[in-house]
Amino acid sequence: MPRRTWLDSKIDVFLEELAASSMHLDRQRAGELITGQVRAVATRMRVTEATARTYLDDELVKDMARRMLFDVAGERPGADLMEAPRTVPLSLAIVGITVAALAEAMQVRAANEPPDHLGDVITTYAQTLSGLGQITAGAAPEQAGHPAEILFPPALLRRAARYIGGAADLAANGGKLPDGIPETARHQLAATLRRDADGLTAITATD
Repeated sequence: MPRRTWLDSKIDVFLEELAASSMHLDRQRAGELITGQVRAVATRMRVTEATARTYLDDELVKDMARRMLFDVAGERPGADLMEAPRTVPLSLAIVGITVAALAEAMQVRAANEPPDHLGDVITTYAQTLSGLGQITAGAAPEQAGHPAEILFPPALLRRAARYIGGAADLAANGGKLPDGIPETARHQLAATLRRDADGLTAITATD
């Protein structure tokens, strides 16, 4: 087993703080945020990055995570999204595209996580997929007069968009690709996921 580093331990702290509010982020992105903070401290204080790391204790890392939670308040961290108001209409075609994009995103994310964190990845994406599926299945009797569209909570769609967008960034920036996807398909995969994420974001921005 590889030796755990200072960054590994801080990523754990960061992700645990997010998870306490039912929010999740891939380890690569969390590491980039923490590393960026270390560099900012080093520049501001005119010290080496090694010295800057000594200033970035667990409480400061938790504060970083809390600020991120504030930034994604539109996803209603910690709330039961199945009980949230459903105000954004999606066609069945868009629902299908979103479900497929989330499934692809889950594979990308899983390919870039250590084995001991795969369970968290699966749970995170499965909850969102389950929410989309349950709402779609329950929409027929409730929206009989509008069969072409299904109403969803905007927070659920924003969360799905962030997950898909994160996978797009991983694919675009050299992250590992899922088994069975050739390197030649990297650009197309990243572009498709980014398109789907941006589309969802645009839909919820009008809510």
